[in-house]
Amino acid sequence: MIVNGTCINITRTTVGSIFINVWTGVSSLVAVIWLGRSMYKQRTFSQPKFLALGVCFCDLIYAGFSNSQTVAASWLGYCVLGGRQGCIMRGFTRNSTMVASHLMVVLMATERFIALRFPFRYQQLMSPRRVIVVAVCLYLYSIFLATLPFMGVNKYGYQLWCDFHWMDTSPGGRFFVIFFLLQGFGCMAYTVFCNISVIYELLALRRRVGPGLKNASFKERLDHFKFMIIMTIVSVSYIVCSTPYLVRLACNQFAYDLSVAKDFDAVRIYMVNNMTNSYFILFVQALFHPKVVDRVRACCGRKSVENDTTLTEAPTTEVVLQT
Repeated sequence: MIVNGTCINITRTTVGSIFINVWTGVSSLVAVIWLGRSMYKQRTFSQPKFLALGVCFCDLIYAGFSNSQTVAASWLGYCVLGGRQGCIMRGFTRNSTMVASHLMVVLMATERFIALRFPFRYQQLMSPRRVIVVAVCLYLYSIFLATLPFMGVNKYGYQLWCDFHWMDTSPGGRFFVIFFLLQGFGCMAYTVFCNISVIYELLALRRRVGPGLKNASFKERLDHFKFMIIMTIVSVSYIVCSTPYLVRLACNQFAYDLSVAKDFDAVRIYMVNNMTNSYFILFVQALFHPKVVDRVRACCGRKSVENDTTLTEAPTTEVVLQT
């Protein structure tokens, strides 16, 4: 840190934090390769798989460019990693990658909401081209939002985690903090709404489509259930890990219950979200692997997926059950 114009090198990293960061990057890379290979073998564009891949890709970028810098700064020292300039870059990469990951989660919840709430308009509303364009635009937006502190709207370098200044009460600084708060709580509220709607629609699916459900392929129903589980778990993780951060951000901005220790704990929880998404997605993908499903069905006395007479190859995993 900088004291009276002098850079003081402080090291405090343990081997455990280095291992966690490396393993997070490896898991994100494995998830990206797994989902990408699955889409390639399928030979069709799957919107839910693409969005899950987008979440894992954002987490891979976070582990490679943001969290790795933080670990290196703690291991090698604040000064070795560029002092204040290095701190500013860490703040920028951290905010751009984390916001992008959260927006991908919101888009994933939107995709499942449209798939079950508007099944007959799904291919129109969530066409492959539109999904790709929206995902790219959200990522560019997150980069633009992270560059605002470079334009005099707040600034980076707050505390050891090099965030934008939470207690900045200047007009530009306060606008940035309040906007960040409104965006964060708004995205969480919208994600909760989408999750509740998806669960309700899934439970009401049999009543809504009637006998058509019996004609749906086992793979089709399984894919619906799989992507609903991925969306729900990732969304819950996002909400649980982001809430303490936003609460502490609001407390600092309005000078209420100030505590650096609480702030640090909130930031650590906030960072956990981008370290666990890939684990969740990999676990659910492995759990619903065809070989695992066949073994479970065999134990339950059911015929294998390959011999299931109701199985029809759907063009994409996001096709919705119809009458």
